[in-house]
Amino acid sequence: MKFQFIFIGLLLISNTAMANEWQARRLLEFATTTCQDWEVTAEPAPGFTTGAIVKSKIRFREMVVGTRYRFEVADKGLVELDVIERAGQPSRFVSSLFGEFGDPLVLLSLSADCSLQVARKINYTAQGQAINIVTLDTELEPKGDPDWLNPPLEFIERNPAKPLKHPGENTPIRVGMVDSGVNYRLPEINHRLARDSDGQLVGYDFWDMDDLPYDAHPVNSGFFLQRHGTRTASLLLREAPTVELVPYRYPRPDMSRMMALVEHAADNQVTILGMPLGSNRLEDWGSFERAASAHSQMLFIVSAGNDGRDIDERPVYPAALDLANVIVVTSADDFVQPAERTNWGRVSVDYLVPAERVTALDYSGSETRVSGSSYAVSRVTALAARLKMARPQWDAADIAGELRNRYGNSSPGARDWVSSGYIADPLAGAGVIKQPLPGLDLVPPRIDNGFRLPIDILVLDSRWTHQRVEQAVQQAYEILAQCSIIAGEVSIHAIEAEDYLRDLSTGSARTLLKAAGTANATVVFARDTRMQAAFDGEAFGLGNTRMRPWLAPSVWLMLGVDDPGVALAHELFHVIANSGEHVEGVANLMQGRTRPESQKLTPDQCRLALANGVANRLLQD
Repeated sequence: MKFQFIFIGLLLISNTAMANEWQARRLLEFATTTCQDWEVTAEPAPGFTTGAIVKSKIRFREMVVGTRYRFEVADKGLVELDVIERAGQPSRFVSSLFGEFGDPLVLLSLSADCSLQVARKINYTAQGQAINIVTLDTELEPKGDPDWLNPPLEFIERNPAKPLKHPGENTPIRVGMVDSGVNYRLPEINHRLARDSDGQLVGYDFWDMDDLPYDAHPVNSGFFLQRHGTRTASLLLREAPTVELVPYRYPRPDMSRMMALVEHAADNQVTILGMPLGSNRLEDWGSFERAASAHSQMLFIVSAGNDGRDIDERPVYPAALDLANVIVVTSADDFVQPAERTNWGRVSVDYLVPAERVTALDYSGSETRVSGSSYAVSRVTALAARLKMARPQWDAADIAGELRNRYGNSSPGARDWVSSGYIADPLAGAGVIKQPLPGLDLVPPRIDNGFRLPIDILVLDSRWTHQRVEQAVQQAYEILAQCSIIAGEVSIHAIEAEDYLRDLSTGSARTLLKAAGTANATVVFARDTRMQAAFDGEAFGLGNTRMRPWLAPSVWLMLGVDDPGVALAHELFHVIANSGEHVEGVANLMQGRTRPESQKLTPDQCRLALANGVANRLLQD
């Protein structure tokens, strides 16, 4: 039986060489011969080696997963052939051909029958700078659009930004972002880039050491790319809509260049620098530490990382550096705790910030949901920039002090995880207008006496029509009447506010509910949810809001909810009874999933609701 072989060939030559048909076909010949003959020879294809073969074990997480063969070939080349094994048998072949300077040029992938499945080529300038990665067809001819590594500056020049402003003309502040670069071909990014007086891009690529800080993080020997910087930068620009962006591609090949990066930022009037990156190696960050210390007026917003660990015990850098002008942030989940996989530290990390499932632009320009501490950096960098714009004379110490004044001790329990507090809503500050709506015409239930449940209703989306709201509230009271719970005073208001406040999210709900100033149990008819666990209806009582008390007592229904009246009764019961319990029984209201025919409550459920509802002052007798 023939083993399933997957062969990947990499051709790497000098910086000044260009891929040509002979090289690609020579590599394909080697790949095909090796794949076809491996069961017989168990060696690289003969005729390609010019020196001794050196063998070593390949390890992954302390496990041996295969064998590596290294040997020289003609034209000063070096081949690495990795044979990856599964259950003691070859499962994958990875071959790399290196040249004088180790620049990747061609990749070939062969499948089980040794036919060509994937072929990629990297194009270079005459000076040896990689431009793009091109996919090849089975004839080794280019197909499709290239994956850009360094698009020429003409892409910027063809999409000029708004006219440059000069000192004295309300010049916007410049904010830097140190990441994998940005896609400056996107108009949304291009039009926000800082330029000098000659119209030249201010940002810089400290990885390649050129003036093209393009979003490209090569992986797998350089033939595949991760794109990260466009996402972090787009979120920053969305939340600080008048700043100018100075993008930097971080110096992965030589982290000592961080000194030059900070100096470049300082020379170009960058006073706030977002840094959604880090590593476990302290020695990588000595240059940055010295530079940040030397520029105490600059503010650095740094990621705590996404390893799911306490960085006080297992440090991540530069987050763990003790610098007064560095603010370290991590992403918070819906319960005001570090989100899954993100880092924390009661000494090293300053703030929890909602940064799960937030909207950003991906490399293609499409909107996408992003999560993690990198995006907490974007949000707090934008917040710091808005503070700076309001008070241009402020330096790093002033901004850091303002953040402490606003957000220190801002949530019970936040300091179990971080040193300073919880920034519930980095966008808070815009006005929220509450407009009274006509009252609801509710039909009272056919019971003589009962416990009154007053509610305050907030309508966040006009698609919640007056009739639909009235019908939902009427049905909810009718269902709760079996527990002698009847309507109390009902107020209803429409909310005019920033678009993001129309959706349920733990942090932004604080802004909304504080501005609305409701006095009773609050029913919010929202547009949608941005919670990590997305439900069409959600209840917040005393039992599930210890870390987020501003949410209690409230019920939220989203536009897509089925059977709004039944769902409202279900969620209100959770709040009144102060219980998240669900029960079995097709007819019972409190099943895990509401159904239009399931509206019954047991005597025991009613006793619990009345006792806790009265005790918590939600019900009035």
